[in-house]
Amino acid sequence: MSRLVREGELRARALLETPVDSVDDAGSLVRVWRPVASVWAKIAPRRGAEVFVAGEQESVLTSEVVVRWRSDVASPMRFRVGARALLIRAAFDPDGQRRFLVCICEEFAA
Repeated sequence: MSRLVREGELRARALLETPVDSVDDAGSLVRVWRPVASVWAKIAPRRGAEVFVAGEQESVLTSEVVVRWRSDVASPMRFRVGARALLIRAAFDPDGQRRFLVCICEEFAA
């Protein structure tokens, strides 16, 4: 394996999900998350901050999530790891070899 990920570091089981928007009977937009795949991941927190969203203070944790390369990962998908939801903001192939995919993710907490 490359220096990006060593043997055994992809040890967090993550569920890759994609958003599906629909309209309910009242005409309101409803977003549900549809599972795409279960993947092994390396999750490394990078920074935390306090932000205001809709007038309320929230904590946001930015993490780097590394998975084996896939062609179907993009923003606004997310990874679900237990009760955590990590929203994908960017995804890129770090060395162009299609071995790994690095995803910059944000996780919000009230």
